[in-house]
Order: sequence, then C-alpha cells, then structure tokens
Amino acid sequence: MKKITCILILSLFSQITYSQVKTTDELYKTAKKLDSLIFDIGFNKCDLSHYQSIVSNDLEFYHDKGGITFGEKAFTASIKNNICGGPNKIRRDLVPNSIKVYPLYSNNVLYAFIEEGEHDFFEFSNGKWTQGSRAKFTILWILEDKQWKMKRVLSYDHHL
Repeated sequence: MKKITCILILSLFSQITYSQVKTTDELYKTAKKLDSLIFDIGFNKCDLSHYQSIVSNDLEFYHDKGGITFGEKAFTASIKNNICGGPNKIRRDLVPNSIKVYPLYSNNVLYAFIEEGEHDFFEFSNGKWTQGSRAKFTILWILEDKQWKMKRVLSYDHHL
C-alpha cells in the first residue's frame, strides 16, 4: 500500500512539474518566436522562405472550415495561393495573453511542446482592416534533428 501511495504522489508531482510554463520561461519565448515566424512573418507578410525549416514534411493541419492539409509543401502552397495570392488580403493577430505552452517529456528529456491560444483574423477591403473571425488553435511542435518543427495543428471554433 505504501508503494502505491508513493507512486501516486510521484505521479501527481510529475504532472505539476510539467504543466504550463511561465511566460518568462525560455520554452514560452521559443513558442512565441515560432508563432511569429509562421504567422507574423509568413502569413501576414507573405515571407514563406523559412517555412521549409520550421514546418514538418509530414505536417497535419486540421481546419474546421478548410479541411485537412498534409505536408509542408501543401501548407506553404496553401498560404502562398490563398492568403498571399488571393484577391483579399488577410491578417492574423494573436489574441494578447492567450498563448499557453505545455512541454512534453520522455524520460525527462524535452521532445515536444503544445502551444495553444486564440487568434483574430482581419480582412483588408475598401482601404481599411475589418475584423473577421476569432478562432482557437493548438499546435504540436516537435524536435526533429534538433530543430523545432510544426507537426500537428488544430484550428477550430472560428466565429465572428
């Protein structure tokens, strides 16, 4: 019985230890930087040159309105053709203070993290930006060859 109690206590402690990181944590700062590279630089400014280095070749991107996108090449092409090359300019803004980061460990070694948050989308028309939808997102970032790669994405709950 003492062994079971000890295991339960250690299990609870490990869950507490590996919960959401603080905004001052290096992993949180890494998540913010990666988010900025995908969205601020890529999506908003249409500079997709770095996507190959931070998007996994076997990416799975699940969108509640647009369906599933598989792979880095398809994801990059989708942003290039629909966001950067479309008739209407679209901007994505991260909702302030919405990001949460959860590290994932295997044998006490960090191998991935989950980033979740909310973002707003704006459309440029008639010379001004107007707010479109707000949505939630969850991204699994994984270490591939010592490089953080966007591996799995859920983009959902889009509403005005």
